Amino acid sequence: MPANTSQSNQNSLHSPLAEVVEQLTDWDEILADSQTGSTMHVEAVKLEMPLELGVQTDETGKLSLNGSAPTQTIETTIMPVFHRLKLRVEVDHGD
Repeated sequence: MPANTSQSNQNSLHSPLAEVVEQLTDWDEILADSQTGSTMHVEAVKLEMPLELGVQTDETGKLSLNGSAPTQTIETTIMPVFHRLKLRVEVDHGD
């Protein structure tokens, strides 16, 4: 049995921070609903949310910064440190 199973499980909940940001910003310029025929043109996205960060080191000593939405829903005496992610993305039309 691994020495620190709970730590391994906690780390598996976090994705590399670059992937988290990519998921939050990966949208098409025009979003369409095929059922209603409605469309929406996205000019900008502004996002602010709590973020749980984790720093991991692999066998070679390489660091990786991982993050996720907060994973702990029950308040305890020792809560993880939550950070705030503020992100603003705008479409560049090349003007």
